[in-house]
Amino acid sequence: MKKTISTLLALLFVAAVFTNCEKDKEDNTPLLVLLLAADQLGGNCATITRQSTTSYSATITVVPKGACKVNQTKAEAVTSAETSKTTILGFYTRAGASCDATKTTVTTLLDNDINTTKNKTDAAYAEDVAKLRALSVGSLIVETTAKLKNDGRTDAQIAAMSLGTIDDLGLYSAAEYARILTQTACQNAVKALNQASADAIFSNPPTKLVTSSCTYGSSAAAGTKCATLNLEF
Repeated sequence: MKKTISTLLALLFVAAVFTNCEKDKEDNTPLLVLLLAADQLGGNCATITRQSTTSYSATITVVPKGACKVNQTKAEAVTSAETSKTTILGFYTRAGASCDATKTTVTTLLDNDINTTKNKTDAAYAEDVAKLRALSVGSLIVETTAKLKNDGRTDAQIAAMSLGTIDDLGLYSAAEYARILTQTACQNAVKALNQASADAIFSNPPTKLVTSSCTYGSSAAAGTKCATLNLEF
């Protein structure tokens, strides 16, 4: 459970960066602004972890190019974590009383993670960051096709998949926390906030994706290899 929760935290922190993005105030030419916006809002974000010199894992989310980054300082990380906390708890607040217990537990989990980051030395945090990279890819579906097939998806099922939104990523994370904590009533209440998206995200197989993963490097398994990520780090 701890590993799954850590993965959800990572997804939310990446999404939080997008929430905190600001437009470039110096770009006041309308056409240039539109072109830059289109570029920055396109693509998906791959957060890469160096497992060893021959193995790299990538967690890819629907976060766009303009928000694809690794927090370089503890202050940045804490800000992202606080934004993530607000986002996830917001889903539980909107879902109502059936999520009160889940909200309390998740608040503790998020606060513990924030405090862990705050208590790290700068050197320890820098060591963690050195193992991470963030790169924009065209589509998480295309990039992780091998992994999707390895998980049993057919070509037709993969072709039918669409990409979710940032809000869908938040809904997915909130519902997953509730599932991990065996809070079924809360899980269903969160899904009900956008039932159509939830049905697409949680169907088997899903018809909408907000996150997926792949690996690369000389020791990576063929069945999970990324489509284009190969030497990047």
